[in-house]
Amino acid sequence: MANRWKYMGHEIGGWVATNPEPAQRLVFRLEKHKWKGNGQYARLPDHYKQRAIEHLYGDKEDVHDVRDKRKFIVNHETGVWTRTQHVPVTVVPTVQADQGLWGGEGVLIGYEDGVVKDDYYRCFVTVPKLMKLLFYSEILDQHYAVCVTRRTVAKIEEATTFDHYILKTPLQDLNSKFGFDLRRQMLHKLVNNGEHLWANDSEKRSILFEKYKQYQIPKEEIDWIGLLPDEALEKLEKEEDETYKQSIRPWKDLFRESLISELSRRQRNNEPIDITPVSSKPMPKTLKEKVINKLWGS
Repeated sequence: MANRWKYMGHEIGGWVATNPEPAQRLVFRLEKHKWKGNGQYARLPDHYKQRAIEHLYGDKEDVHDVRDKRKFIVNHETGVWTRTQHVPVTVVPTVQADQGLWGGEGVLIGYEDGVVKDDYYRCFVTVPKLMKLLFYSEILDQHYAVCVTRRTVAKIEEATTFDHYILKTPLQDLNSKFGFDLRRQMLHKLVNNGEHLWANDSEKRSILFEKYKQYQIPKEEIDWIGLLPDEALEKLEKEEDETYKQSIRPWKDLFRESLISELSRRQRNNEPIDITPVSSKPMPKTLKEKVINKLWGS
């Protein structure tokens, strides 16, 4: 590859230094201590860690560059064989990308490869061409006006429906908080054999459930999808705090809630509401009273 260019000061392409491992796996090797043993993310649920590692360190689909399919490159000047490595172009995260569906595209910032003038490289910024289109979700029965790219439209057409695209696209390629939120909402609709799908149309519900039932996952895993590690830690701490508060609640609060729920159930079912007071137990006798009763009886 004779064509070389610079991105963020680093040379991409050509005979650059190579590592036999993909870049994402190398990063995971450096950070895997966070996910195991006593690491800061070790307390997170196993199902979340499995998805998050694939989300953060997994291979993304090539969008801004072309993967070199050759295993080795020969430097004809030195005769040295080097193993090729695919170094993906880094996409700058933006708020607008999280609010839309850009299909893996994003903002690129880099330096043009050319003659250096006054010790400065010429900087460039590229933004994908966006368009706002209307999409319909069969599962949620709602329309959404979303900023998308041409690549997103092609991916949706390839997936046949908007819902299929949201549910089947890997997290690292979806890469949008709006998309993650849509996926969580759709999965909540599919739990328990789709009992929340189209409540007023049982025939439509059965058709949609058969169409999307392969995407079902346990209900307790849905709210963890798409969360970053720090967001997942915050969610875990809130759940632990709530569990602790429930464990130290006075019994009278639990009994009160149980009584209110029982009365509400009887009222809904038109059952008689009759509460028989519990007979009060006598107060325990003191030691003096017990001795007197033992000696003289009473």
